[in-house]
Amino acid sequence: MRQKHGQNFLIDNNIAANIVKAADLDLMDNVLEIGPGKGILTKFIQPKVNLLTSVEIDKILFQQLNNYFSFHKTKNVELINQDFLKYDIPDIKRKVISNLPYNIGTAIIQKFLPLQNWTTAVFMLQKEVIERLAAKPGGKDYGYISIFTSYYADTKILFDVSPKCFNPPPKVASSVIKLTNKKPETPDPVFFNFVKHAFSMRRKTILNCISSFCNMPKNEVSSILEDCGLNALLRPSKLSAFDFLSLTKKIKKYRICRVKF
Repeated sequence: MRQKHGQNFLIDNNIAANIVKAADLDLMDNVLEIGPGKGILTKFIQPKVNLLTSVEIDKILFQQLNNYFSFHKTKNVELINQDFLKYDIPDIKRKVISNLPYNIGTAIIQKFLPLQNWTTAVFMLQKEVIERLAAKPGGKDYGYISIFTSYYADTKILFDVSPKCFNPPPKVASSVIKLTNKKPETPDPVFFNFVKHAFSMRRKTILNCISSFCNMPKNEVSSILEDCGLNALLRPSKLSAFDFLSLTKKIKKYRICRVKF
């Protein structure tokens, strides 16, 4: 029976072992696991690391894992019964591993990616979401979350996972992705607001997107685009994170925006 939080539990030990292997763990590592569920990844991670912190929202699953590790007198596992989206992540250098909850996977990624204290993350999620995270400019899956992810991390899709590897089997295929923290500077708040606005009107030209975002005359927008070496007729899906960053800087430099950011 499906759990109240909608979990699809991984039951394939080979897949679990390959997910953990991808994180390149050693006995000096501290690891954060999000949503351990019944603990198939947890039990592979624990012997390989210095400290494993697992955050589980489900009280019954939390208690089952707590009983298991207490029985085995395990010293390097810290179990926390909390919603990860409300969890205050300690400022300690970590790797992150998770079979992410599919209903809130993107929200979880947006919470932790901007943090400075993670190095590597290995996640399993719906294949279509993984493809959006790793999408490049011009691709059909490219959008706001692609730019958000690429700003903070290098991405590599590792392998697909069949629905047969879960109980209950999900109705969608899954994939595993590896993220490596770029540790960039905190972006100007205008940057992601601008990107989100542009992709909300992705069928429009970037000329129109900037004009509506800033309430700016199109001839002035054309000057900004020319300064950035960008064709005014391009759609947002053709622009890289670097292009959007350049445009953001130019927009603020011109100081002719008509809206509060």
